[in-house]
Amino acid sequence: MDWWLANFFLGAIFSLFLPVVPDLFVLISLLLLSIFFFNFSLNKPVSHSISLNQPYKPLRLSSGLLFGACWMLFNAFNFQSLWQVNTLNAIELSNKPQWIQGEVLSMHSPDEQIELLKDTDNANEISDTSNLKRVSSHIRFNILVTQLNNTALKRVINIRLSWKNATLALQQGQKINLKVKFKPTHGLANQGGFNYQTWLNSKMISATGYVINHSDNQLLTPENTVRQQLFSNYSKRLVNDGEAHELAPLLLALGFGSRTALTQNLWQVLQATGTGHLIAISGLHIGLVATGCFYLVMLLLRNLPLHLFYHRPTLQTVNFRYAAIALSMLVAFSYGYLAGFSLPTLRALVMLSLYWVTRLLAIKISIKRWLLLTLLVITLTTPFSLFTASFWLSVYAVIIIFLTLWRFKSLLSTGNAFWRFIKGLVIIQLSLTIMLLPISALFFQQISIVALFANIIAVPWMSFITIPLCLLSVLMMSISEMASQFLIQMCLASLELIWHYLAYLSTLPSAVISLSTVGVQVLVFVGLVAALWLFFQPMLTFESKFTFKPKIIFQIDCKKHNAALGLILVILMLIIALNKKLNKQQEHWQLVVFDVGQGLSILVQHDKKAILYDTGASYESGFNMIAAVVLPYLQHAGIKQLDKVIISHSDNDHAGGLAVLQQSIAINELIYNSSHNPENGTCLQGNSFLWEGLTFDMLWPEQTLAKENDDSCVLFITDNNHKVLLTGDISKVVENKLIEQYPQLQADVLIVPHHGSKTSSSENFVAQVKPSIAVVSAGFLNRWNMPVADIVHRYHKNNIQLLNSADLGQITIDFSNEGIKFYTFHQDLWPFWFAKSP
Repeated sequence: MDWWLANFFLGAIFSLFLPVVPDLFVLISLLLLSIFFFNFSLNKPVSHSISLNQPYKPLRLSSGLLFGACWMLFNAFNFQSLWQVNTLNAIELSNKPQWIQGEVLSMHSPDEQIELLKDTDNANEISDTSNLKRVSSHIRFNILVTQLNNTALKRVINIRLSWKNATLALQQGQKINLKVKFKPTHGLANQGGFNYQTWLNSKMISATGYVINHSDNQLLTPENTVRQQLFSNYSKRLVNDGEAHELAPLLLALGFGSRTALTQNLWQVLQATGTGHLIAISGLHIGLVATGCFYLVMLLLRNLPLHLFYHRPTLQTVNFRYAAIALSMLVAFSYGYLAGFSLPTLRALVMLSLYWVTRLLAIKISIKRWLLLTLLVITLTTPFSLFTASFWLSVYAVIIIFLTLWRFKSLLSTGNAFWRFIKGLVIIQLSLTIMLLPISALFFQQISIVALFANIIAVPWMSFITIPLCLLSVLMMSISEMASQFLIQMCLASLELIWHYLAYLSTLPSAVISLSTVGVQVLVFVGLVAALWLFFQPMLTFESKFTFKPKIIFQIDCKKHNAALGLILVILMLIIALNKKLNKQQEHWQLVVFDVGQGLSILVQHDKKAILYDTGASYESGFNMIAAVVLPYLQHAGIKQLDKVIISHSDNDHAGGLAVLQQSIAINELIYNSSHNPENGTCLQGNSFLWEGLTFDMLWPEQTLAKENDDSCVLFITDNNHKVLLTGDISKVVENKLIEQYPQLQADVLIVPHHGSKTSSSENFVAQVKPSIAVVSAGFLNRWNMPVADIVHRYHKNNIQLLNSADLGQITIDFSNEGIKFYTFHQDLWPFWFAKSP
């Protein structure tokens, strides 16, 4: 059974590596094949000497793989077919506003309420939106859509919306009618950056958009959920004299799993100290609450004067452990409800439920089978959690804890209870901190050096003081407001004490180390070797020969085992040295066209040196392409500084991120035709420079005339073999001047002018430049419909391969002596179905 469960889980994992979800016919065929394998294995003989009733294990295991893959892919097909089932075309719907009805899924705190300038008792009565004023001008929420344009949907669709200057006080559970504009989900796709599309898919969100303020936007049913009511009441109690304590958002995270109110300063401390898991309700919190409740109930039952009732026969046979388990589960699920049954919470509840069920039924199962059953239930109930970082961190942490308890069983079982607790705390925390470093680096490209010192104090402090006080303060709200307020103040006081310690650790030099891809790979390899060394090397004895004898069918000699590990390290170092040597021998450089939506940002890269052309946009919300795209890639590539930054012109979609870039990384020279910064270098026709064997010629502008698009800095880059032309947002007027002044102008790679606008890419310009590859940097379903159809046809008519970052994500073009090759994020770097739009 264990092997079948393991293969089911492996099948689900293997299905994630497919580039697309197969058709329904293929999935049904695979399901039938898996059923056939499973049934056939029950009667297939292995040999003449074996009974016909003995199962044929290879087929049984194959059925497990196929079942796991089919389950995952059926769910993916079901999710991706939502629009087709509802007979809707999501692309066409994105062209104009739509009216939707549905239920609000997100919680909002009282500071996101509407202040009415005129007297109205109900938001439904509001007809003139000019009489409304927002305290919070911008909210984001998820809505489960049941009707579109007054037509009921066959299957509900989950949509994520933003609302600027909102006119309704939205709360979880309310039914609303809104005018919105939305489009299918899409996220920026770049190496090193956060994959928003994967996150949306994991939440089963099918579209994103925004609310259009309209007088007919209204609440249909103002009733909200019990969780929202508790959250709102608790949020109000955190405010004193009109201001909330700076650590109050941590209480909302601990009590309700809401982290939307966490400030940037709070996040920085949590990330730097590796303590972010303490405020995300997960296995630690659920396990703590369930265990605490169980032992508290058992303590009370054992000390109650039950002898007064012994004359009742029924009480003599009662096993009070059942009552303690029932109350423990009730409290755990209640806490899960407060946390919104988030994925980490559900995983913890599944683990806990399986544990208590086996205890109640007196079923003895091994830890391995308990873990495999947990993975089975999680895969069946929340299959899309398998492509989230939190899932793998949780599973990995549980495995580490059990391996640590097994490996150090003799050490942890000696001494009195207090000493065993201290040893367990130190050893488990040390093991978790060290062994989680590789997987944390793999997901987040950084590690916290102070995480051990932070967690070894913060975990017991939060577990035994802060979290119980927080939950008691929530519980006491409906009993005594004064008691609840007192507990809140006690909880805040406990948080202040530990927060001073964490804030101090976060300010230490090199508290957080950012890693390049090579650094991550080395750390993962070292972590793998360390795990083998720590958990799987034999216990040393005084025998003349040391052997490793786990419960497997073979033996490994200790000396040979250690020699093999040493050989692996030597081979790794040789491979690294050889790769460095080959990289030095092979001269090549890259052009990285980032996926920055409707904007432009290009990196010219040679080894660890780079020049950035344009920065992409920045927005009022604070979101910018430098922090979201460029800096993560530079960290991923191990680039510590930029030799030059060249800004084509001052439009926000090209220069909006410059200020953030200057604050974040060293820039040796800035070339920008801006009157605000006269000390910058200038981009003028005739200027040129050499860099890393490449020649950069500035072909335009003739002079800075402040004509915005037509003053774009046009760069011609060559290595005397390959040619690249960067054009900014020039129009046909400038294109004609360029081909007049440079009649021999040609390029192998062209960055399409002005994102494929109809005002650029003239017939003569495209025909003369005659690139083999043309790249468009445009936003997904942008409102200008760039690149326009006529421009796309023009490039195709000239037999030019046209690449669009909106469809392909980041586009990396590699130039070497062997020729030109290009790689795209969605087709080559991360070509998996769960990272693409449904």
